[in-house]
Parts: sequence; structure tokens; C-alpha cells
Amino acid sequence: MNSKYLLAIVLTVSVIFISCTEKIVEYRTVNPTDKPTVNDQFHGDIVGRVLQKNSGAKVYISQVNVVDSALIDPNDGSFAFNSIQIGNYDMTVRATNFRLYKRYNVVVTGGGVIYVGDFDLSKTPDLVSTYYPEDKAEIVYDNRYARLSVSVMFTQPMDRKSVEEAFSTNPPTKGVFHWGLYAPTLQYAYYYRDMSFSPIEYGAVITTYSKITSFTYSIAKVNSYVDTTYTITLGTGAKDTAGNHLQFPLTFSFSTVQAGYTVYGIQSDPIDGDIDVQPLSYNGITVTFPRRMNKYSTQQAVSITPNDARIFVWPDSNRMKIYLGGVFRADTTYHVLIDSTALDLDGNKLGEQFAFSFRTASVALSGTYPTNAELFVSTGAYVRMNFNTYVLKSGVESAFSISPNVSGSFVWGDGYYNSESKTQLTFKPSSPLQANTLYTVTVANTVRDLFGTPMRESYSFSFVTRPN
Repeated sequence: MNSKYLLAIVLTVSVIFISCTEKIVEYRTVNPTDKPTVNDQFHGDIVGRVLQKNSGAKVYISQVNVVDSALIDPNDGSFAFNSIQIGNYDMTVRATNFRLYKRYNVVVTGGGVIYVGDFDLSKTPDLVSTYYPEDKAEIVYDNRYARLSVSVMFTQPMDRKSVEEAFSTNPPTKGVFHWGLYAPTLQYAYYYRDMSFSPIEYGAVITTYSKITSFTYSIAKVNSYVDTTYTITLGTGAKDTAGNHLQFPLTFSFSTVQAGYTVYGIQSDPIDGDIDVQPLSYNGITVTFPRRMNKYSTQQAVSITPNDARIFVWPDSNRMKIYLGGVFRADTTYHVLIDSTALDLDGNKLGEQFAFSFRTASVALSGTYPTNAELFVSTGAYVRMNFNTYVLKSGVESAFSISPNVSGSFVWGDGYYNSESKTQLTFKPSSPLQANTLYTVTVANTVRDLFGTPMRESYSFSFVTRPN
């Protein structure tokens, strides 16, 4: 036989033989330094990791019944199931004081490695669905207008008596349980039953007490404090209506802060960078701190440019007002600095300087009577000028002109009642205005505020008197 034909027969037989053998796949397990192992087309591996590597978690795989289990590696939390038959598996992770973790329908294919990823175990007990406030949350709270509340939503109807007995707060508080209510917010109400201002999610339609799956615990105002950390515990004595207890306690904490504002937790009014701040400010300069402050040390830490005389007043222990003689200088940039040496009531330093600046508006007319282009004005009308700050009367008198010319006098206020206002000046004509006549009033830019700052621009307005 020809040697070429003999070689072809041998190759054909070899191909047929190889195609009839089982598929072989070589791979390495979780640790790349391990020796390679072999899986056939009917077996595969499952690998993954539990993030809580010190939890002592045990992982189970099952098909109705448990098929296998594995402890996680305490060094990195990894686990592996080797040479598992192909098929669909459910996975369960159990660890003391962690919520039961389940993943369904993990598909194992032949000759491969199924990586199920990272498992992040929860510290929330199995019967608990969610709770408010979140663990380590900070609640911006003012006890004058709101009361603190704690809410828990369960996965099953709960035995009310056992839950209330297992519930505690630290520091201890008095309060009222509202069953069937989950309020994920502060309660802006004055009475326990007034929930009309709170977003509410109901955990049950209350027909019988066996169906309730949520509660809100409303803390009495006498125990609702600012600048305080509360720890909430729901012990394992709590059980559902079927008698199943929490596997481990629910514990979480939250803190109350009196203000939640910008840089370093301090708020200012005016805000840093504001422009056109009206010189006449009835609030002065207001600074709100996130904690209660030592008044003397805080006042000593304040510097202001321009360096005008100032008076400090404290509406609240965390809110300081700075009075600068009633009005700001017009058309001026103010710089305020609070040094890091300012102390709170516990003796803690502010820690970092807090600085802000703002610029005031220029001297200007904020309104007139008559208004510009007004018609049918009474011939007995007075001309009133309202300024955005305190002005010098003599400066307004010299800056005022009216055409056609009218003689008269100037008084503070509206011309009818005695007034101490330094922002409203009225021109009282000595005789009635002419009927059916256009009048134009001009206020020159020589008007000055109490600090001598002039108007930037002159202002004119016109009006027409009514006919006889």
C-alpha cells in the first residue's frame, strides 16, 4: 500500500478516537500558586468572597437539601467549592450577629470556574426590613420646633408587647409607640398625635393587631437634646406573631446637631461673597455655629473690617448677632474673621479660622411718591423720597430740585406724622401744585449716608398732576 494512503488512514482513525474521548479542562483554584486541577465537562467550581473576613461565616450550597458547605478563609474571606456537579444551586451564608445572606440559582457549568463575587453581610437582623435614622446618621435638630423619632419596619407582623419591652435608648428616654406608622423624618409637631407634617409610610392596614409590621417611637421633648448621640437597641426578646425572635440585637446610633451648614459647619448672614447687601440690615451680621459657644471667647475671637463699634447679642447659645450701629456703610466691602481660638461650652476650640466677606449696595432711592410717570396726581400731594439707608437731611435738601420750580420745606417721614426715620424724607410744597402739569424731580448724587458715602448716580422721576 502506498505510504501516503497509509498515513491518511492513521490520521483519520486518530481524529475519530480523539473526538470520542471526554473533554478535559485544566485550571487552577482560588490560590494561583496551587497545583493545577482537572475538571471534566460534568463538573465545575464555585468561588467567591465574604467581605467580613473576621465574621467566621460558613457558606452552604443546596438543591432543596444542603449539598456542601465551606468556611471562609479568615485571611481574605474567600471560599471555594471544588468539583461540583453541573446544575443550579442556591447559596446561603450564615455568620453570628449577621443577617442571613442568600443568593439563588447559581449555575455551574462543566469544566469552568463560577465566580459569584463579593458578599457584603448586613448587621440588620432578619426580621427587620429597615429603620430610621440610619446608623451613624447626623440629624439636624432644633428642639423648639420638632421632636425626635425612631422608626422600624419589619418583614413580618410583630408581637407588640415583646418589641416594646425589648426596645431601649441610651441615654434613656420617655416616649410613645405609634404602631402601624413608619415616619422616616423628624416630627414637626407639638403633640404626639399630630403627624400631619411628617412624610408617612404605613406598614399595615390596622384591622387586627396581628398584622402590624412597623412602629414609630416618638421621643418626649424633655429627653430630646441637641449635640447628643443616641444609641438604639432592639433586643432578641422581640419576636413576630409566629414566635420567631430576632437572631441577634438590632443596634444603631445617631447624633443630633443644632445646625448643618457650610464650611466648618458655620453659617453666616450675609453669606460669603454676597453683593448689593442692603445697608439697612435689621439682622446685623448673624453667625450660626454647629454647637453651643462660649460667648466671651467667641466675641474676643471676632475681628471686622471696617473696624466700627459693635455690640454682640445672642438669640441662642449657638447664634451670634453683631450690631454695627444699625446700618452698614454703603458701597463698602466688609471682612469678618472668627479666629480658631473661639471655644464652645465644653471648652473645645473652633479649630480653624472662619472668614467671610460681603459688599453693601450703594446709596440709592428705593422708592418715591409720586412714582415715575404717575398720572392724575393730586395738586396737594407731597413729594416723598425713600432711601435704602440712613441719609443726611442737609445733603438731600441741597441735592433736591423740582421743575417747574416750587418752594417748600423738608421733613422726616411722610409729611403727615412726626417720624424719626432717617430713610424717608418728604418735600412739602408751600402752595398747591399747578393742575395738569408735568413735574420733574431730580436728586443729585451729592446725597450722602451717615458715614459720608455719596450716591453713585443722580436720580430723576416725573409725574403729571390731575386737571381741575
